[in-house]
Amino acid sequence: MKNRIFQVLKILIPVSLGIFLVVKIYNSLSPEQKDALFNAFREANYFWVVLSFFMGILSHWIRGYRWKFQLEAMGYSPSTTNNFLAVMIGYVTNLVLPRVGEVSRAAAVSKYEKVPFQKSFGSILSERALDMIILLIITITTILLQFTLLEDFASDLGGKAMDKLNSPLLWIGGILLILSIPLFIYIVRRYRHISFIAKIASLVDGLVEGLRSIFKMKKRGLYLLATIGIWVLYIGMFWVCFLALEQTAHLSISAVFAGFVLGSFAIVLIPGGIGAFPVGIMQALILYGIAEEIGFALGNLIWFSQTAMIVLVGGFSLLYMPIYNKKRLHVAT
Repeated sequence: MKNRIFQVLKILIPVSLGIFLVVKIYNSLSPEQKDALFNAFREANYFWVVLSFFMGILSHWIRGYRWKFQLEAMGYSPSTTNNFLAVMIGYVTNLVLPRVGEVSRAAAVSKYEKVPFQKSFGSILSERALDMIILLIITITTILLQFTLLEDFASDLGGKAMDKLNSPLLWIGGILLILSIPLFIYIVRRYRHISFIAKIASLVDGLVEGLRSIFKMKKRGLYLLATIGIWVLYIGMFWVCFLALEQTAHLSISAVFAGFVLGSFAIVLIPGGIGAFPVGIMQALILYGIAEEIGFALGNLIWFSQTAMIVLVGGFSLLYMPIYNKKRLHVAT
């Protein structure tokens, strides 16, 4: 019962925070700004929003295609279609049950491609680590290239980081974490015969093998190209939505990157970016002279486009994956 309540709160609290942000921003707008907000929705060129929708699908297909190289390095040969369907199942699951998407994605491939769960899950965790490194590189590059404009934002972020670093609790926690690593390794090795410890050990082994697979795969060049393709499409599907509104169509790529960075971290912090994503875009575009209501409208257009894509394609993937694999099995026999 307690675990169920905890799981519900993990979903309810972030979603409530996102809704609170939307309501707070909307209520802070003047009647004229609210009119401008709805006018922006009415006058938007939805061709660009639809294009963003399909660019998002392509980026996720490439993610499924790239994942194949990691699994092949572990000795498995999954189909790209199954990988793509599993990726979409993971995304749609994350909208409903935050942080569970990676588990459902690994479980889907394990079921239909006979890849051990711990190995598929480990490859996903290593992929997520790579994504975070790339996002941090983009963030740092964006701040450095636009330091004059983003100086206050960077200073505020740096100040908050320093405040956190000066916290005695953080230092104590960090020291305890470092000291616990050898203890964790000892427990896993010494008590691996215990079922619960064995499951943890297998997940750790899967993560390590997932990281190794990146370096021992034969098609590293294609993996790199696919990674570049994924992130070019991520930024591209974000940028084309700027063209949907007359007030933002003229903005430079610098503004696009600033919005992309804040929007991405909003999604990391709030499951699905509910509420926080449009606010992040709005705050970024204010720096470039865009009115609050326009930035808020653009953020909602981008968020709606990608969320609708995940719901539609992810929902279809949930239904189609069993059918697709039943057909494969029938053809094989």
